[in-house]
Amino acid sequence: MQHTLRNAYLLNILALVGIGVVMVFSSSAIRVIPGAEADPFIFIKRHLMFVGLGLGAMAVIARIDYGFWQRFAKPIYLLGLALLVLTLIPGIGTEFNGARRWLRFGGVGIQPSDLAKLALLIAASSYAVVRRRDLSSIRRGFLPACTFVGIYVVLVMAQPDFGTSLFLGASSFLVLMVGGLRARHLAIAALIVLPFASVVMYAKFDHIQVRVMTFLDPTMDPRGKGHQVKQSLIAIGSGGVEGQGLGRSMQKLYYLPEQETDFIFAVLAEETGFVGSALTLAMFASLMILGMKVARRSRDRFGSLLATGITAAIGLQAAINIAVVTASVPTKGIGLPFISFGGSSCLFYLCGAGLVLSVARRCVSEKEAFSLLQNEVAGERQPDSARRSARARRLVASS
Repeated sequence: MQHTLRNAYLLNILALVGIGVVMVFSSSAIRVIPGAEADPFIFIKRHLMFVGLGLGAMAVIARIDYGFWQRFAKPIYLLGLALLVLTLIPGIGTEFNGARRWLRFGGVGIQPSDLAKLALLIAASSYAVVRRRDLSSIRRGFLPACTFVGIYVVLVMAQPDFGTSLFLGASSFLVLMVGGLRARHLAIAALIVLPFASVVMYAKFDHIQVRVMTFLDPTMDPRGKGHQVKQSLIAIGSGGVEGQGLGRSMQKLYYLPEQETDFIFAVLAEETGFVGSALTLAMFASLMILGMKVARRSRDRFGSLLATGITAAIGLQAAINIAVVTASVPTKGIGLPFISFGGSSCLFYLCGAGLVLSVARRCVSEKEAFSLLQNEVAGERQPDSARRSARARRLVASS
């Protein structure tokens, strides 16, 4: 049964990656005129390079026992921390559009915040297991959690990247709440910190003010700051039910900025219409359901929390991206997982998918998962010998 679950999850990932390859090629080929000195296929070539690296990493990680990552949770956390610090150092971090979010290695750029998403989820899952009995305590559980999550959040906010910092905090604290952190402690802290941080960021950074004002009134500057959202809505509306056809988007002809990255869903909607958009959303929903099934049937607490965190992170980022593209929230530079052009994001999300596949490889049946949960709630620990015996019984039954 676990093979069926694992294969379904893998096929879902590959289908989304395939959609991404098609849409990156369709939305980016117009950027360079064929026959010019620049390579017209530079975007799709770079995307395929990172997709290949990501799929290779996913295959390797899927075969490694996920307990390995729990043992190295601290070094992974420190690695992510070091890269975030390096990003902020002038001369090392690369600045673009007023933000210092990239590191370049031999002409290839990565965003350390993409690694930070994965590193923080591993750290939060490990922390929830190790400190399980202390999570309900403010001093021994909640405050230390706020410290190690808050360090990442502050460093990303300093880039500045307010949206990604909120994403990091939301996804990691979701894992901690599932692990046993009290929701009321988090709610009180959020009511204190979020309004203060929002006011500071709004007052200090002009681009945040512009994004909020444009969201409240998109017609305020339709040829300037509101141009991107306006063209995105035109693209989505132009798609109709069946779409204009692959490669036939008009908005990608230099009308819609960031068409192969943050706003690729608008091009997808224009070319494939409601049918293609709904199918893509259904595939993300299916991936969330499969991921939560893996989490529910994990053989231990760390695997369950890790699968929950990665699944929630993929779903949350997809929801934010689509909300931005449809003008449901203020504009935020965040890509659509597995589909948008963006090297490090695609690479690390495929690594995250590999972690979920690793948990899925060692899933138990629904009945055994429920039994393990009962034992855990009762304070009992299932011995390894019992797990091996259970696995032997399953193998005998299947033969």
